[in-house]
Amino acid sequence: MADEIEQRLVTAALGGDKAAFGELVDRLKRPVFGVCMAHLRDEAEAMDLVQDTFLKAYTRLELFRPDSNFRAWIFRIAANGAIDRIRRRKVRRAGEIDETVSADSLDEGPLPAVSTFGRASPFQAHHDAQLGARIEAALATLPEAMRQCVLLCDVHGYSYQEISDELGIPKGTVMSRLFYARKKLQQELQDYREEATRG
Repeated sequence: MADEIEQRLVTAALGGDKAAFGELVDRLKRPVFGVCMAHLRDEAEAMDLVQDTFLKAYTRLELFRPDSNFRAWIFRIAANGAIDRIRRRKVRRAGEIDETVSADSLDEGPLPAVSTFGRASPFQAHHDAQLGARIEAALATLPEAMRQCVLLCDVHGYSYQEISDELGIPKGTVMSRLFYARKKLQQELQDYREEATRG
């Protein structure tokens, strides 16, 4: 039912109904804030990015394909905005992975993605306070370079090549960072998986 209401609002907004777009903002501002916080880890900056995200979405509504997922489109705008802001911080990237790891030895799924830890996706899990907090804490332990790759791949559904293009790094580097990031996340969430198996 909620999806149907949201779809009707999207259709109305595409037809020029500003009030409908305002309702979409009210419905989506919390999950969009979650996307922004996951990337930026700064509340003030995340709130600012939420406003930028909806402004950009409103001014680019004609680019949205009606047969697409509106939430996914909004989340992608927010993620791209976060990446731009992180680039502008111009801080030295920490925790760079040794890029001599052979890309040939790292295929699409050498280790489970974050989304396999007990729920369909990290953002669905976000609504479960306990698991959401655990995942956020685990992600926070990753160096920024790794965390960005995990969020783009496992949360936003970017392909390895899209991440490579977006971050301006070789595809092999993306694969390497994901491999080590997922390995670390497995370790961080191991006790949760054991509890879930027992209970």
